[in-house]
This record gives sequence, C-alpha cells and structure tokens, in this order.
Amino acid sequence: MRRLLLAALVFLLSLPVAAVAPLAAETGVVEEISDGDTLWVVIDGARATVRLIGIDAPERNHPTIGKEYYGDESAAFLSSLCLGKTVRLEKGEEDVDRYNRLLRFVFLAPPDGRLLNLEMVRAGMARAYTRFPFSRRDEFVEAENLARRDGRGLWKDGGSAEARWLVASKARSVEVYPSGGGAYVVSHRGWVRDGTERGNLAREIEWVLKARAESSDAEFARRARERGYRPVDPAVDASSPGPRAFPGAPGTRGVNAVSWEEANRHVDERIAVEGTIVRTHRTSTMLYLNFHTNWKRYLTLAIPAKDLPLFPRDPEAAFMGKKVRARGEVTLYKGRLEMVVRDPRNLEILPK
Repeated sequence: MRRLLLAALVFLLSLPVAAVAPLAAETGVVEEISDGDTLWVVIDGARATVRLIGIDAPERNHPTIGKEYYGDESAAFLSSLCLGKTVRLEKGEEDVDRYNRLLRFVFLAPPDGRLLNLEMVRAGMARAYTRFPFSRRDEFVEAENLARRDGRGLWKDGGSAEARWLVASKARSVEVYPSGGGAYVVSHRGWVRDGTERGNLAREIEWVLKARAESSDAEFARRARERGYRPVDPAVDASSPGPRAFPGAPGTRGVNAVSWEEANRHVDERIAVEGTIVRTHRTSTMLYLNFHTNWKRYLTLAIPAKDLPLFPRDPEAAFMGKKVRARGEVTLYKGRLEMVVRDPRNLEILPK
C-alpha cells in the first residue's frame, strides 16, 4: 500500500502545473454603473455588461419605465461599493441573459470579499429577484425580510414612502370611476374611456401606463383615440396634433425649429429642434440628453466627452429640466435617432 501511495504522489508531482492548478477566477475592474443591478466591467481589456444575479433594483434610466422610486439612490450605493475597484465574477446557472449581459455573482476583491448582489438587498437598495432559481435564493430572501423589518432604503416607512413618491409625481396616475350598467370610466391626464367592464380594468390600466411611458404626448393622443379614448375638453383637437413650429433657427434648414417629436421626419437633415430635457446619462465617451424617457424611440442629443469642457460646468444639472433649442444633423445611430452637438452655440437654454 505504501508503495502505491508513493507511486501516485510521484505521478502527481510529474504532471505539468497547468494540469493540477485550479482554473483562474474571472476578474475585472468596474468602469461604470448603469443602475443598482447592472454595471460595466473591463475583463481582460474588453468591456462587458454584467447583470447581478438574484436581485431587482429600481430603474434609473429605463427607456419605457423611466425612473423608479429610489433608482438614483440604488445606483449611487452600488457605485460607492465598487466603482473603480477590482471584482471577482462567479457564474450562476446561466452565462448570459436575453440582452447578452453576463449573469454573475460579483465579489469585491480580497480582503473585503463582500458579495455585491447580497449587499444591495441587505441595504434595501434592491429586491430579491425570485422569478428564476439561483443558488443563494434563501439567503437573499432572508436579507430582504430583514431590510423590510428595519425600514431600509426601498422599505422606508414600511414601504409607504414609495407610495407617497408615486402620488406626488402624478405622471402615471390613472383614475377609475364607476358608471351606469356596472361599467367603469378610465381617466388619464385629460383623456377618458367609458364602458370598461370590471374584468378588463387591470388590462386597461396597464395599457394606459405602458402607452404613456412609451409615447410622446402627440403619439399618446393618437394611440388613445384609436383605442376609444376622448379628450375631456371637447375643444382639444388631438386627432391631428401635427408638428409645432418655433421661432427661427439661423443656419438650419428652413426658418423654424420643430418639436423633438417630429425629428424622425428629418433624418439626414440639418435642423433645429426644441423641447425639454427630461433625462441625462453620461458614459466615458458621451453625455446623452433626452427629450423623453423612451430614449430608444425618440431623439437623443449627444455631446462627446472631449467637447464637454466647452459646455457649462456640471452639464447634467445645467440642462436637466430645461427647455432647449438644439441645432444639428438628425442621424440614425444603431437604429436610434441622434443629434451630435459639439459646439455650445448649437445648444441654447430657452425661457419657459
């Protein structure tokens, strides 16, 4: 027996190191935070999007949902934990999701070693996402229960803080009124539809919320009319909203600026557009200014990072919520409408 053990040891020692060494861990450096459950990590020189397994953080810049309660706070907390730091990535049961994002448990490098996914749930900055199975499910659910009990983050005031935030925003409010014959009237921001049966209320409310989030005012008006909604004020002629004209814009096609909603009619043309900035997003190469939360569908103003020193200091704060006039060429970039603005003279803030 001793001879057999000795022979086995000699055999193992004779193997190449690579044959007995453990596989190298997948590591990278966190370069950017998208929101509380998604980050950009540089792995072996390549930039990859990583989705944290087992959690669902509130959206900060979703193209249709827009900003959810605690979206900014959640992203800021994740950034404070890991931005610029080395992390170790561990695969779950699946490698990537349908958006081709890496699905990973992400650990801070030693000596810290904390699991970011779990820390987000513990702090009340994300919910445990149990729709799909994952190895640490019970641990994450317990962490969420403790965060709820202690009123952390999303669960402040027993969760009623989110309700107050939603009511105060009013942007997504839908009102329901009982009417004759057991039917209901559904109302949203000046538009009403009668004759909705009780069993169809949930579906109708969902349609309104989705259409409002996805569409500009003019587009929502068109879709609402097609679905049987009418304006509360009969004087409103929303059936043909059409483009709006604005004061002149020197050096552009024609003499008028057009609404950002009409930019899709002017692809490959140099024009002036006007509208209010409702969303900003900065990457390492570009600052994006959006007229609508559905940035995949409507025009985006793009300022290259190298040109930002020419613009106001803290440009996100300078342009957010402001009515602006932008001049430039409307182009399609990866199927999305974009106007690149390099000269601050082509992006002015207008009085409301």
